[in-house]
Amino acid sequence: MGPFRISAATIIGLVFLQVGCGGGSSHGTNQTVTSASVPGGTPGTYHSGSLPAPSGTLSATAPSAANAINGGSVTISLTSGGTIVKVYVQVMGSDGYYEITVPAGSSVADVLLTLAQTLPSTVTFIFEVVDSSGNVSAPTSTMTAITTVGTGDVQVSVSWDADNDLDLHVVDPNGFEVYYGADTSPEGGTLDLDSNAGCTIDGVNNENITWPTGAAPHGMYTVRVDNYEQCPGGLGDNYVVTVRLHGHPAMVFNGSFPASDLGDSGSAGSGTTITTFTW
Repeated sequence: MGPFRISAATIIGLVFLQVGCGGGSSHGTNQTVTSASVPGGTPGTYHSGSLPAPSGTLSATAPSAANAINGGSVTISLTSGGTIVKVYVQVMGSDGYYEITVPAGSSVADVLLTLAQTLPSTVTFIFEVVDSSGNVSAPTSTMTAITTVGTGDVQVSVSWDADNDLDLHVVDPNGFEVYYGADTSPEGGTLDLDSNAGCTIDGVNNENITWPTGAAPHGMYTVRVDNYEQCPGGLGDNYVVTVRLHGHPAMVFNGSFPASDLGDSGSAGSGTTITTFTW
């Protein structure tokens, strides 16, 4: 038997069925997506119930597929035939949705979704966009493959949007630097996902470092992202760092490396400092 596939038309048909019939799932979108926003905007407002019904002829397009990790963040770029002033996002099969204001208004909206630490192997995000006249587009969807990584008391991850080799470095309170060259600390801090290493492109574009429950040293941690190599044909990177500490809301940081930055093939001590935090 060949691999099971679901067509875009089938997805949109299911979405319309969900909009028209009120969904019916007791699982909330906010149990999968813990926050949603766009650059320069405030966090989206969460509503229960189904997505608003489409109106007018406004169109919207989302990438058909994406990659993400549990506990991390993913950016989905939407395009429209009109000026986007709001975005609605829902997880297929779930109740509720986020309403996100796009401050400047644009035909393109980069939607940043921060994800829960427990996820299934695939998550389909449903988007609608709204223009300044109040028209609501038909739904468009992105099926997202989830690579399962470790969580624990401290989880730090990075995602990026180009086929380049970025590296995540975290220095723990004892001064041990967890990165590709020293992927496990004495206390069990582990780099358990190293993507695009040596420009062997895997398409995952995420890295993750975690300390297991009860093992993370207490004190100050330093997070860095290193532009190790701009791979052949690669462009500059936009990246998102997500820091999760048990019992606290996720912290999210955005940054970028220009295409002119070819990378430094860096080892320990390399990279741009993103944040420090205390556990």
